[in-house]
Amino acid sequence: MRFHKSCYLLLTLVVGLSMAAWALSSDAREENPYVARNSVKMPSSFRSVQKNGSVTEDGADLQLKEFRLDELQAALRIMPLGPEHDYFAGMLANRTNHISQSIQLLNSVLPALRTSRSDRAAIALQALADDYNKKFQYGDAARVYDDLLGHFSNQLKPEQLQGTKDDMGVMRILREAPAQTITWNGDVRLKTERNPMNSMNLVLTVNGVRGPWLLDTGANISVVSNSFAERLGLRFLPGIAEAQAGITGVENPLHVALLSTLEIGGATLHNVVVMVLEDANLNISLGKSAYQIHGIIGYPVFQALGAIRFAQDGEFEAGDKARATGTGARMYMDHLSPIIECKVEGSSLPFNFDTGASETELFVRYYQRFRSESGTWKRGKTKTAGAGGVVKQKIYVQPQLNLDIGDKIVILKRVAIQTSRTGSENEFLYGNLGQDIVVNFESFTLDFSAMKFTLGAPRSPTKDLKQ
Repeated sequence: MRFHKSCYLLLTLVVGLSMAAWALSSDAREENPYVARNSVKMPSSFRSVQKNGSVTEDGADLQLKEFRLDELQAALRIMPLGPEHDYFAGMLANRTNHISQSIQLLNSVLPALRTSRSDRAAIALQALADDYNKKFQYGDAARVYDDLLGHFSNQLKPEQLQGTKDDMGVMRILREAPAQTITWNGDVRLKTERNPMNSMNLVLTVNGVRGPWLLDTGANISVVSNSFAERLGLRFLPGIAEAQAGITGVENPLHVALLSTLEIGGATLHNVVVMVLEDANLNISLGKSAYQIHGIIGYPVFQALGAIRFAQDGEFEAGDKARATGTGARMYMDHLSPIIECKVEGSSLPFNFDTGASETELFVRYYQRFRSESGTWKRGKTKTAGAGGVVKQKIYVQPQLNLDIGDKIVILKRVAIQTSRTGSENEFLYGNLGQDIVVNFESFTLDFSAMKFTLGAPRSPTKDLKQ
């Protein structure tokens, strides 16, 4: 497990069970929106012949890898039915949060992939891990990690391999843990407060202890500091796992615990998994000062709430009443991290979105695509502070970046562009969107059921002056 510099846990959970034959029943195909209704000949432009003479959908592999999922969905409509079709349909279902369909499809094609395409088998296992984790089937996850590392470790990059080993340790600890559940007793409408990082905290009373919890859409799982865990009276589950802390990538030991009850307004969650890290790994350098994070609410909680809405007047709303009605941007999932499709100069590009980050930063992928415009950029250096330490980097600074997000235009000033990878970001994402993309709008909503990200009405200058 890796702990990202903007305070989110990148759990690349790799799980899968591969016992079914590839053919699905007609009823199952009707339930899945990504399974083609009829078989047609694949156009030659979509086919690619490998050196051994086998045919592979290299175009679809790249579309999946680069999050060009609208293109992949179109390609599926003309792809012949069979194991390859169901592999891509299962992966698309995973990315669009159709978890049950993804599990069924990917499990059905794994026997064929094991012998014909070990690269795809490894990817399918990673997606299945994600699926099972989202269903809180930790025992399934633990059993299949051995399969992935035992048979497909050569398909993983070095950083993926280490992360997978870390994740295996966490799932083994959670093997017998009960599934997270939620009950609704009323609405969720609470006040938030800004912390020194300019991100949002929610003051909650947990196990009789009242304190601030960072609301972090980039956190793949909820987290508490060691000292806060002691105050909460948490008992560690047996075993110790490891995590790569922050941008330094240094392995750090961690414990795992369960919050038996977590009340957020009218929603009560049970058996919420929390990672327990040393306080130092949650101490965020802010230059001349530092901010100690004690609790982070992560994705599994947001997933259970369904839709979450943040308002600039300090209100947090969740559940059905939080759903936005306006035109929003497409949202996908990269395992447990939300990906938002934004348009830059007319092209739809995938970006991570992290409410735990104050500012947007652009990744190497962006630099590679738009480097021809670098004549207007400024050279600079940056010290990126976060959990685990500080890393210095050479960067470019783009004076102005225009993003089309749904039916809204977001204008950002002086945006940092990475020129080299830090090893933590997805190489095919174009950047990490922070709080600066929402500051000029009255609210923003993440709907994990409709898979849509929506910005509210623009804030008027009058309202800005009153803030």
